Amino acid sequence: MVLFEIQHPMALDAGDALVESLHEHNPWWDDGADAFDLPARHKSDFYHLARPHASGSQFEDQPILALVGRRGVGKTTLLHQFIHHRIDAGDVPEQFLYLPFDANPLYQLQSDEQLARAIRYYESRVYGRAPDDAPQFILLDDIHQIEHANKPTIDGWGTAVADLIDEPSDRHLALTASADVQITRELTDSDVPQDAYDVQPILPEKFRDYLFTLYPDLEEEETRVSPSSIRAGTNSLPAAIDDGNLSGLITELQEKYEKVADAEARIQSQVVEYLAMGGIISYEQDGAVDSARELSDDDYTQLRDNVRTALYQDVPGFESIQTIADLERLCALAARNRATESFRYQELVELFDVDRRTIADSYLPALAELYVLTGVTEYDNSRPRGVRLYLRDTGLVNALADGAPSTVRNDFQREAELARIAAFDHTMRFAYGVNAAHGTDSTPAVKYWRGREGEVDFVFEVGETPVPIALAYRSRTRETALDALQEFQDTYDAPVGFLLAGDTVRGIEPIQQPNDGIIELPYWLYLLLC
Repeated sequence: MVLFEIQHPMALDAGDALVESLHEHNPWWDDGADAFDLPARHKSDFYHLARPHASGSQFEDQPILALVGRRGVGKTTLLHQFIHHRIDAGDVPEQFLYLPFDANPLYQLQSDEQLARAIRYYESRVYGRAPDDAPQFILLDDIHQIEHANKPTIDGWGTAVADLIDEPSDRHLALTASADVQITRELTDSDVPQDAYDVQPILPEKFRDYLFTLYPDLEEEETRVSPSSIRAGTNSLPAAIDDGNLSGLITELQEKYEKVADAEARIQSQVVEYLAMGGIISYEQDGAVDSARELSDDDYTQLRDNVRTALYQDVPGFESIQTIADLERLCALAARNRATESFRYQELVELFDVDRRTIADSYLPALAELYVLTGVTEYDNSRPRGVRLYLRDTGLVNALADGAPSTVRNDFQREAELARIAAFDHTMRFAYGVNAAHGTDSTPAVKYWRGREGEVDFVFEVGETPVPIALAYRSRTRETALDALQEFQDTYDAPVGFLLAGDTVRGIEPIQQPNDGIIELPYWLYLLLC
């Protein structure tokens, strides 16, 4: 009698998937600086992260640096630009290990063991070729993809990271994720000391980043408009607040305007292009794009799809969110409204069929954590009845509304509405920069304010002093904006306020003081200073 041996299917083994792909993901080990295909330009984030003109880098200030931000914002590119810069500056390629957990779903299976195997391979086969005193950089991209909170037999990535920073002392880790909470929650659960890590948001490209891509000459020393002296120093905004004298700040603003006065026309012409593209589409293009007419509908579709994917992949980590589709609907509502008016909470409650707490304490914080949308309430109102919805990227506004750049470029009213949205995003950055320069690095709160004379678009605080900002993008809105600013200053004894004038608003001088305590400056210059 012949016995047939039963052949069992080969066991599935995903445990070596990451190790087997290490050389593919780290081509600089073989090719050095020639391995990279990167954008010719750097976002402003690169300069404070890599510090190309100084010693060290932000990656080395603590054992762990986490970069968080939306899909497509440029986190991976920043990591590769850092590696390229350091190799180009003389570091050996073997100092850098890059692990992309979103590149292959197999890397996310038994991820704790796969990560340990990859580190063992790197240390035994690659890093040993580096000089003895060379620091190690281990870059874990999209690490939030290997959270396994509902799988108790698999350690979270925080345990592996905590082990990695124990030794050697010259090892530095860089992590990327979509949201701050994805980093802090895992590291806290793994008992990583708070002073062992820093979290750095990476936001869509600012107007100045986009402009410098088109006109590199504006980044030269004699024409570069640096915001540093507005944030700190004898002629800064905080100094003007402290002594109530605006003359030094006005002089500083005038000097910055003079640096680029000859380029004013070409700078102004790019404002509408930036409003049409936003800070993600403009950065993803291959080379400098001087007009949104060069874009296709697919560019906007991809942006919209990336946000939708982020909501469904990343939001499940926010335990309080029950209906993820509501977040997408809330973004669509914000795109249609374009922050032209506030929504009463009761309206949103009825529209989404949820209670107010779900909107205010669940939906809006989740979208803010993902840097997609920020809900803004009225200044000095402890029980606000309404909220204004600001998407954090004008390209996303257009993608969710109609996805056609021509709509923006041919509709001045739409342009003015997008200008307010971009001004809000840049004001958030401005408020953070000013406060960070004085030792406060928490996320700023930017509000709006309604008075009898009109509305102040944005209010943030330096210390405990409010700074009101009103936008007059169209000529007919200038006097109303000025009256609202004056009323706010009289109400709160605010020493400094700003009026941002669009290029159709004609003034005697580009930088002027129309009323005591109010500085008027061009909208485009304000964007450059944020």
